Amino acid sequence: MSLPVPAASRGALLVLGLAIAVRLAVFPFADNKHGDAPMRALIAERMNLEPASAANPRTYCQFGPLHTALMRPFLALDPCAPRSSRYLSLLAGVAVFFPFRRLARRLVGSFRADLAAFGLALSPLAVQAATTAASEALYLLLFIAALERLLAGVADPRPGPFAVAGLLASLAAVTRYDAWLAVPAAAGAAWLWAEHRPGLGRGLLIFLGSAALLPLAWVVWGGLRTDDPIFFAHYITQDHANLAANAVARYGALVGRVRQLGIWVLSFVAAMTLPLAVGAAVGCRRWRRLSPAMRIVLAAALVPPALYLAKGLCFLSFEPLSRFALVPGVLLLPLAATVVPTARARAFRATVAATAFGFSAAVLVAAWARPGRIWTGAESMGMLTRLDAEDRALADYLRAHRRPGEHVMLEPLAFSEIAIAHAAGVPMTESVTLTVTREPAATVAASVASTGARWIAGYAQPGGWPTRLPDWPSDALAFGGWRLAPR
Repeated sequence: MSLPVPAASRGALLVLGLAIAVRLAVFPFADNKHGDAPMRALIAERMNLEPASAANPRTYCQFGPLHTALMRPFLALDPCAPRSSRYLSLLAGVAVFFPFRRLARRLVGSFRADLAAFGLALSPLAVQAATTAASEALYLLLFIAALERLLAGVADPRPGPFAVAGLLASLAAVTRYDAWLAVPAAAGAAWLWAEHRPGLGRGLLIFLGSAALLPLAWVVWGGLRTDDPIFFAHYITQDHANLAANAVARYGALVGRVRQLGIWVLSFVAAMTLPLAVGAAVGCRRWRRLSPAMRIVLAAALVPPALYLAKGLCFLSFEPLSRFALVPGVLLLPLAATVVPTARARAFRATVAATAFGFSAAVLVAAWARPGRIWTGAESMGMLTRLDAEDRALADYLRAHRRPGEHVMLEPLAFSEIAIAHAAGVPMTESVTLTVTREPAATVAASVASTGARWIAGYAQPGGWPTRLPDWPSDALAFGGWRLAPR
């Protein structure tokens, strides 16, 4: 005789099933393109090919080391890197529902926790993160689990929950650096707004001390093995400053600021769906009536994007990317669920589903419908990310015809050369643009002589290689705008 399943459990299982179904449906068609996904996969692949490279912090580039390290076993099990590099994200993108529902239940109860989880199941950015090799899915899992344990410690100040929360936060902090801002914000909010039960102060110190372990080790290791212990921070700061400067040069300061606000708003819609984003905005207006636990979560969610926004608006030195809204948007989902009348829950779910799929379809139409290459800014907000047709054609040809060990030189083109190398199965050790130089010599012959490249590809645009190198072969193969010099 089967035991009856409580309604709350049935709701949670249905949401989990929906999340799995959507992610499995998107996974076969998704490409590593946004969120530095192809670069992370190439780094993990290089470490498998050259294990000694993992001993140098700069091998990880500007990225936190945990995500790359955990990706390596999947690449070792399945040699198809464009597929196996995404297994970790898929697992994390499903596993996150367990700590998320526990966290949401602490905040808003079982019924509204299921509503919040429904929003997570259909979040366009969450689906994208779970189906590509970007680090957001793993970070979301670790950070939500850390927050749930932190709230458990705040409710019952014992050392155990605080220590577990800190260790999870420490893992999150060496996955993505957002945690370096969010963790102190959460601890500060707990000290300000939680009931000061005996042991709270000691517990928060345990939390912060545990959370600092791996970031401190990462900085110390960087200082011992490189000339700059925080090289990653300098790289990230400069990279975003360059992106912001390019945007200001193109749009001007005033339009650039308005554009930043627009990106953030659309990104939160992509992370939450439109009805839940509106619900969160309404819920935040009720700040004085929010519980201490909700305030802690909101502080952890909103402090990092608030600082990024201030840096972008005040100094024009930060360029927002849509994925930066994923984690704060997900953490706002329980608050958003509180504004939904119980009697309208079914209609609300239908509206969330319609807007989630409708938004993803709309951004794909905007990205793919215009002439030329895909508009990556629009595509990066939807569930599905795909390589440009010409990039895929070049990658497929190289995968089919390049022999192992042959080096490939790809002209830099808005970072698409990295995605092409990854899709073509060209490891970092054999990709000239990533390991030797990003600039061609004066002639094709000189580039071949200096780099050992057997394949050279340039893009047919003003200033591209095919137009400025005098010995570019007339019989070069064409893949859309790409031109590939035969061996």
